[in-house]
Amino acid sequence: MTKINGRIIGALFLILSLLAACGGTTLDTVQDTAVVNTPASEAPTTVVVTSTEVAPAESADSTEEPAAVEEKTAEVPETVTHDTEATTALEPTDTAVATPEVAAAEPVKVEFFTPAQQEGPYYPVEKPADRDNDLVSFEGASAPHVGEILEFGGTVYGADGYAIEGAVIEIWQTDASGVYQHPNDPGTANRDRNFQFYGEAQTDAQGRYHFRTIMPGLYEPRPRHIHVRVLVDGREVLTTQFYFAGELALQGADALMLIDAQPGEDEMGNPVLSGTRDIFLNSAATGG
Repeated sequence: MTKINGRIIGALFLILSLLAACGGTTLDTVQDTAVVNTPASEAPTTVVVTSTEVAPAESADSTEEPAAVEEKTAEVPETVTHDTEATTALEPTDTAVATPEVAAAEPVKVEFFTPAQQEGPYYPVEKPADRDNDLVSFEGASAPHVGEILEFGGTVYGADGYAIEGAVIEIWQTDASGVYQHPNDPGTANRDRNFQFYGEAQTDAQGRYHFRTIMPGLYEPRPRHIHVRVLVDGREVLTTQFYFAGELALQGADALMLIDAQPGEDEMGNPVLSGTRDIFLNSAATGG
């Protein structure tokens, strides 16, 4: 029994020794494992550090992007400024175009007045229905007119030198044969019935007038002439006659009543005579 107990005690002792030995190994193993696993436990820290390092990089990229936007935005005002300057540069041109119109409204220096002359015996008793400023294109004409086409015009000025808008200019004259449309003219039955004989023109905003007619015919003893009357606001302010430079006998005609008719062409390329005659009124009825 004592022997058995001794064996048992010895076995127990051996087991305890083994357990003790195993326990030490286990602790060492655990410690080694802890050492080995330490990087794994630090992994989150490493990840965090990595994230922290990446975050500044992303933040730096974000900072650069706005900078690029600011540079692009800064370019826009330069373009707008350039366009604005280009637009402003056009303004003087617009002003320059309007300048001649303003200058045209300035008065001229009046040094003389158009002389008056008698009305004569053949002022129309009955004015034609077609009484415009083109005496060649006559309403009711059945054939072409006879005679050389004459175009003349000019500007009507008041005593103060301003051009007069809305003045009415009347003219009456003979046909190419020197015959009037008037019952007191003995040759009126043989007149050119395709000619208008009488016409009216109204001055525009610059005081200009224009007529298209024919060169009047001669009748003795008078030189060629065209009778003229000017009305302002319906009131007669001048009656005179226009003559033609180069005529042999002008019979008291003043140089201020002459038309220097020169050969030329009209807008259609047809041959015409053309000249200019301004009218200066010695009248209180003025423009401006």
